[in-house]
Amino acid sequence: MKKYLLDTNAFFELLSYLSGKTVRKDGYDFADIRQGECYISKITELEILSVIGKYGRGVPSQWQTCRRQISEEGEKCGKRYFFEGTRPWNKKLCAAMKKLVKEMIDGRSSILKINVLEINEEIINRAEGFMMHAARHKFGSQDALIASTAIIYSTEENPIYVVTSDKALRATMKAEGIGFIVPGQFE
Repeated sequence: MKKYLLDTNAFFELLSYLSGKTVRKDGYDFADIRQGECYISKITELEILSVIGKYGRGVPSQWQTCRRQISEEGEKCGKRYFFEGTRPWNKKLCAAMKKLVKEMIDGRSSILKINVLEINEEIINRAEGFMMHAARHKFGSQDALIASTAIIYSTEENPIYVVTSDKALRATMKAEGIGFIVPGQFE
């Protein structure tokens, strides 16, 4: 049975998929992923509530001032543009998603069980080494912790595949020899 470590965005997309919402056109093959063992890093457990809250709040429409530099002398644009914003998700949907997350992690969900992998000193040390690639590939420390979690908890006979759409993280994982799954592709 394959093991999958979902990064925060992939876990959110899984929750959206299970709630009947889609956030991308080229989605993951969640039916196959759900047949394996699913994991998240402790950092994802912490981040997911923030992501659900972001969609629950939405973003108000507003006029914004362009501050792009338009000349070599440093002149700024100053024109205004309208940002459409996004409507907040239904509060009941957000509450249901939070409840589903808790049930999945607690093992009480009949839909899917998610195992949380704790972050320890070994993972933090590995993440520090993984961050050496950050200048080249531009990914964040949370992503380094997620990838390092997969590295530390994997074995040769039982690897953990990271499920992510983050191109910079995938490039680094490829350089490090870590298996991963991307939207629209299943290895």
